[in-house]
Amino acid sequence: MPGKLLFCFGLLVFVLKTASAQEHAAEYYPFEPVAETFDPRVATDSTLFYRAVQSGGDLFGNSVRYRFAFTRYARRGRSDAWHTAIGTLPVAGDYAPVLRTLGLEETFSGGLWRDGQPESFFLLPDEPYRTARASVRFSDRGYTAGVRGGVARLLSRKWEFALGLDARTGRDLHAEGVFSQAAQAGIRLTGRFPDEQQLTFVAVVPLSMRGLRAAITREAAGLTGDPLYNPLWGYQDGKVRNSRVRREVRPLVAILYRRPLGASTELSLGATAEAGVRRTSGLGWYDARSRMPDNYRYMPGYAADPDRHAELEAVWRSGDWHYTQIDWDELYRENALQGGHSAYFVADRAERLLRMQFSAEGRTDPGGRFVVRYGVEAGYERMRRYREMRDLLGGEYIIDRDQYLLDDDAYGTLLQNDLRRPDRVIREGGRFGYDYAAATSRLRVWAEGEYRADRFSAGVRVALGSEAVRRRGYYEKELFPGNGSFGRSRRIGFAPYAIAARAGWAFTPRCYLEAVVRAASEAPAFDVLFLNPEYNNRPTDRPATQKSYGAELNLTWQGRSVELRGSAFASLMTDGVSVVRYFDDAASRFCDRVAEGIGLRMLGIEVAAAIRLSYRWRLSLAASAGSYRHVRNPRVTVFDDRDNTLVDDRSESYMGGCRIGGAPGFTAFAGIDYFGPKGWGLKCSAAIAGRRYVEPEPLRRTLRIAGQLATSPETFAAFTRQERLPAALSVDATLFKTFYFDRSRLTLVCSATNLLGDRDRLYAGYESIRTVSRRSGDATVHMPLDSRYLAAYPRTFFLSVSYVF
Repeated sequence: MPGKLLFCFGLLVFVLKTASAQEHAAEYYPFEPVAETFDPRVATDSTLFYRAVQSGGDLFGNSVRYRFAFTRYARRGRSDAWHTAIGTLPVAGDYAPVLRTLGLEETFSGGLWRDGQPESFFLLPDEPYRTARASVRFSDRGYTAGVRGGVARLLSRKWEFALGLDARTGRDLHAEGVFSQAAQAGIRLTGRFPDEQQLTFVAVVPLSMRGLRAAITREAAGLTGDPLYNPLWGYQDGKVRNSRVRREVRPLVAILYRRPLGASTELSLGATAEAGVRRTSGLGWYDARSRMPDNYRYMPGYAADPDRHAELEAVWRSGDWHYTQIDWDELYRENALQGGHSAYFVADRAERLLRMQFSAEGRTDPGGRFVVRYGVEAGYERMRRYREMRDLLGGEYIIDRDQYLLDDDAYGTLLQNDLRRPDRVIREGGRFGYDYAAATSRLRVWAEGEYRADRFSAGVRVALGSEAVRRRGYYEKELFPGNGSFGRSRRIGFAPYAIAARAGWAFTPRCYLEAVVRAASEAPAFDVLFLNPEYNNRPTDRPATQKSYGAELNLTWQGRSVELRGSAFASLMTDGVSVVRYFDDAASRFCDRVAEGIGLRMLGIEVAAAIRLSYRWRLSLAASAGSYRHVRNPRVTVFDDRDNTLVDDRSESYMGGCRIGGAPGFTAFAGIDYFGPKGWGLKCSAAIAGRRYVEPEPLRRTLRIAGQLATSPETFAAFTRQERLPAALSVDATLFKTFYFDRSRLTLVCSATNLLGDRDRLYAGYESIRTVSRRSGDATVHMPLDSRYLAAYPRTFFLSVSYVF
């Protein structure tokens, strides 16, 4: 490893090769036109500087943002989902690229004080924004080429408009079957009126179609010699076709209004509406064997007979795509023999979304040391989910029946997916299988008070809410007739809350210490409230809010050319719930697994430094170390998916001590930036994530599975031991050049990630819920199915050309 690092360092210095992390500085060049001067007449202990050090941002988050894209990164053990907001209203992070082109000011938040809130905010610009920019980019990862552009102009003294576009197209050059065809267009109208009133209208229309890849076993990666092996694609008429394609159309409209109410109060109003549909396709089959090439039954490791094992291994190593990929032509031939009925087909799992939100926020500053903020937020979300036939692969129809009950001796006569339309003939474009809606309504009021007195500052934030969830079924499942599947379920209500307090003391104008505590209760997601929401109105037995408690200590020091920030944090989450539908190999039937009482503990420290070495050189450093573990043994209840009868009642799962998947126990980042003369610049960085683990599965650690199926200490360890993933390292670099003209500039950016070219890095992994039985002499040995992994990308490149005028 040291040799590789030295080689890479030499490559960076002498060849000045490329790279950045996820978000490339294609349209921004932070180069000061004049040297910064230091005026000694300003006393460093002046009280004017207390507020500056008290308002220090999330230095660690700003340093590592986008830097750990090569691994699943749940900062502080929390979900790595990126949360975005327009004003104070949360929206999907997918809108961010085009929102940046519309001139909205993006700010970031982090830490326990803002926990549970969006991390990225797009706010209205205070002053008129006038610019025009365009860029073209090329990549070998995810897509091939893309364009981005935006223009902002004044329509009159009161109104300004902005138009934005972001589009990309092409295939991934590393993972076969992966591609992207996406475009986002947006418009913003802003009106500024007397008395400092401001009204803004934002509309975004995103269209996307992306080919996906799947997690694979180590065996499949080893046999194919490709860590990015993707079993989801195959050849049809000599062309690559991916079975799992995500198509999405989800327009967004937002209206924001701001005006002062007197000399000390400001009112902000906001409303958003999202509506659209997301469809994710998948290969399906009726009364036929699976044609997924990496099914465990088709792998050499499953074959007990040595001759069969050798035969399968030879086929896999030969690279015969008829076996290692989906043979679409063969599926067409088999359907042609069915007399019009399709044994194989491609169907979409569709989600049709309607989300509306409203917020009213007030800010009162009486002119002293106390500031009060308060507001109310309301929201309604309705998600309609159903299955829709996309391609019958040469066939003409299927019959809408439950395919999993065709060979069931007890329930084989209860096949109808919809009793109100039995034996319905499904053709392309028809809905089948399941059809239901998930509705959630929310109301929240909050208030926040902030006190500042030179060195001392304190704040309190309280939020109280009400949330209600309900399912409505549009199919009457024969297994659960009447209100068991059709119509509205009972209403499930929650009363979430959040209370946070902080206090800080500025020892000097450069040094500030802050302590934060927080307690919260959050409503669970809809998907963990029902046994099987696709066709069952039965809620879980004990729906409850998830509790969280946390404390944080932050120390900030700011100098003339150095900024340091260190944080120590501790959090506890209790009463978590997880629900999964799966095939239970021990019971030989489909079941619903409910894990209740999941408890997580997160302890750690974060340190970051931003150092201005000189006028042209800047250094960023960041590191974290923590312990992110399951601290409770949850109770696992297993229900028969056919009739809701108990298979296992509140069995203890020995999860205590397991690590949280996707939360590296150690991370470190170092980056150095050089801004040279005549617009030249170079950025180099290295990031490492260690002490990573696969996502643990509660079911396999119960007495019914690990205790009864394990027949030796080795098999028991296979069920209960959590696999540790190797540390992942990424060395990146970016070279850029800016050409300045009278009223415009042109910037060229060339970047590369993973300069060491490591092809064996793993992005993430998860344990399988399934078990497999093998004969060993006269005994039957039960083992968990192999874990599955997503590999990180090898060396990748990025090139962009941008013009601002």
